[in-house]
Amino acid sequence: MSWLLPTLCVLFGIAFAIALRFAERHSLRKLACRPCAGIRWHRRFPGVPHDEIRAFLRTFTEAYSLQPIPSGTFSPDDQLSVIYDSRYIPYLFIVDHDEFESLSDALKSTYGVSLEDVWHDSLTLGDLFTHTRKG
Repeated sequence: MSWLLPTLCVLFGIAFAIALRFAERHSLRKLACRPCAGIRWHRRFPGVPHDEIRAFLRTFTEAYSLQPIPSGTFSPDDQLSVIYDSRYIPYLFIVDHDEFESLSDALKSTYGVSLEDVWHDSLTLGDLFTHTRKG
């Protein structure tokens, strides 16, 4: 009988972790099902080579741990904080994946841009891309 409570706690923890993972995958699926936003990028940044935009989006998706989602689905009007918030269920996730820290490190090493210097609550991918082109 002394094994029942620990066993139930472990089973509950496993079930909770699985449920959280399914919830995260569901929220990420909404991002993954969007159409390619390449035309929006080229309308906003005419004359910028495709490869430069793709490299920036690849840097972003890797830093945000969004590799299952094609990087081309992200629009220049997507806000970083909204993408971050769409990944997590409020009050259920205690630990994040250090998205902002990873993105900050990637921007510094790849483009010489400090995320802290350009950050504001409504920062979009297009705004961030503009800063990487200046740097």
